[in-house]
Amino acid sequence: MAALFVLGALPFSGCGSDEPAVKPGGTGEPPPENPRLSGTLLYETVAYDRVADGLDYTKVDQKPIRGARVALLDAANETLLAETTSDAMGRYGFDWKGTAQVKVWVYAETMEPSILVVDNTASDATYVLESAEVVAEEPTSLDVVATTGWTGISYGKPRLAAPFSVLDAAYTAARRFLDETTPPPVFPKLEINWSVDNRPEDGPVSSGQIGTSHWDGDQIYVLGKENVDTDEFDTHVLVHEWGHSFEEHITRSDSWGGSHGFGDVLDPRLAFSEGFCNALSAMILDPDTVYTDSMGPGQKDGFSEDIEKNDTSSSAKPGWYSETTVQNVVFDAYDGYAEAFDGVELKLQGVYAVMIGDLKATPAMTTLFPFVAGLKSAHPEAATAIDALVGHHGSGSSFGIDPVTDAWGTGETHAAEDPGALPVFVPVAANESVTLTLIGGLDQALLGQNRFLRVKGTGGTMQVSSSATSDVDLYVYLRGKELDSAASESGDETVSFSTAAGEDYVVNVQGYGEISGPYEVKIEVLP
Repeated sequence: MAALFVLGALPFSGCGSDEPAVKPGGTGEPPPENPRLSGTLLYETVAYDRVADGLDYTKVDQKPIRGARVALLDAANETLLAETTSDAMGRYGFDWKGTAQVKVWVYAETMEPSILVVDNTASDATYVLESAEVVAEEPTSLDVVATTGWTGISYGKPRLAAPFSVLDAAYTAARRFLDETTPPPVFPKLEINWSVDNRPEDGPVSSGQIGTSHWDGDQIYVLGKENVDTDEFDTHVLVHEWGHSFEEHITRSDSWGGSHGFGDVLDPRLAFSEGFCNALSAMILDPDTVYTDSMGPGQKDGFSEDIEKNDTSSSAKPGWYSETTVQNVVFDAYDGYAEAFDGVELKLQGVYAVMIGDLKATPAMTTLFPFVAGLKSAHPEAATAIDALVGHHGSGSSFGIDPVTDAWGTGETHAAEDPGALPVFVPVAANESVTLTLIGGLDQALLGQNRFLRVKGTGGTMQVSSSATSDVDLYVYLRGKELDSAASESGDETVSFSTAAGEDYVVNVQGYGEISGPYEVKIEVLP
């Protein structure tokens, strides 16, 4: 039997006639017509104060626990009597024969798709909300509310709402795609780890040292440490992390991850992944396009950013390597908001089709280039409008992005003040050599420490060698799949790989130069 983390809750005779503040949607079993026990399942959520920045505990709303697994138990011995799934309004109902003294368990788990929230500090136990016991001799109403646990100055009571808020964010994102896109995605089971002990420290995740809220390639981890950083009510953060699982399983991401922030000139793979997930949070939660993240003592600190507002300032350093540019372009491709430079409105289906089509199949890397090229290919009638949208994101001659002609960024002229950034993918054939310029003293997540070669396959084995005074690594890819690598602590590396004639292979030359300033890497390609 799977481990369970059972949270106590109280029954309520009713929660008023107001509809929950959430759009209807999602699957679930309709309650029986004349159930012996029925009710509505709700969780509390806390609003974000965009003026003061931070959570505002005076503004608490209730939302339905949708699509969740609900169990009816014999209160005397916890024997399972029946199971159902809550509907789009959080309603459930049971008919059964036998004992009248019962209770309800509400799992932090949805069934379609399969998502569950577990406690990574308690052997991955699934969170379960337990009602009080009731006697249902005749038709009985039992509403259950998962409360925040906030008592005025702190979380003085159990934080019952948190796992259900986390669950509902992921469920909302998944249902948008299942309900609005074709072909609908097939989501694998997703596990999300939340704990009151999850904090921004490095160490064992089993003790809550998760670093930050993140996707680890297999599961999502969410911060929950009071007075430090909690993300259970930061819905945009939750959808952002869900977006990385979406990239992993449904579309494609070639990003290695890494640190990223406003104004960073990033590895374009990282820029696209993070920018896309930011945009996705705005698309899923539209019309709420303001990305918010609370933290600090009393959860009274934080920051907010409106994804709809396009930032082309010099401090944003707009361009094909910019997380901000990516999020703005992707969201504007989706939205219907009227702006002088934005005549594109492709909705969720339009963005999704490119993500599972041209971007997923690109022989280049997953950057803004194949995304925009895919949009133009799928919507030739909108090509001029797409160029205008993309061209809006520039600041001077160094920062920006030219009209996209293909997935490789061919003809791009904006180098972000990086002398070795162009061409984005350096073409090199067998029996040719090229000298690349990298920038030392930078993090490996930045553009300056990453260069890309485009190597045309010959049908035989090819060899790529590097020569440099600083450490570099070589990584060979075919459509995002790593074929081989050479990654010793040296600037002299050699990697060999079999090729198919005419195929395009990408070699990522990643630098580790620690001394600030440009340094050269000589590359030689041999058959």
